[in-house]
Amino acid sequence: METFMLTAWSNHQEEYTAGIADSIEKDFAGVNQLYTGAPDGPEDAGDPSGLPVYGGELVPCEDGPPFVILRPHQVGEAAAFLNAADFDSLWDASGAAISSTWGDTTLDREIYLSHHEGLRAFYRTAAQAGQAVIKAFWY
Repeated sequence: METFMLTAWSNHQEEYTAGIADSIEKDFAGVNQLYTGAPDGPEDAGDPSGLPVYGGELVPCEDGPPFVILRPHQVGEAAAFLNAADFDSLWDASGAAISSTWGDTTLDREIYLSHHEGLRAFYRTAAQAGQAVIKAFWY
């Protein structure tokens, strides 16, 4: 899996353009908070609000952090959650807490809206194709 993900990362721009990859480089904890209402995610592991960012099964990696895999049914759940999620309502509930770190609510809102739209499109495409999603948390 590590070799596969390293190859995917080296082809990230092409895969991103093709709609088969997405990435959140520094805001993933904030995006998770946007969806779950809490920095650490939902208490209920079955809650689909936690699937887009941290959700899935941990797959150990020899060198570095583990990968996370979402099985096709979980990808479908994440896609359905994101499709139904109203960004403005999510932002009204969590935006102030997320923006308190950076202090520019308008800019932060646009950044998080972009993340939301990207994740929505990515998970919809993966769910329609019946695919799993592999996540790497590389720093």
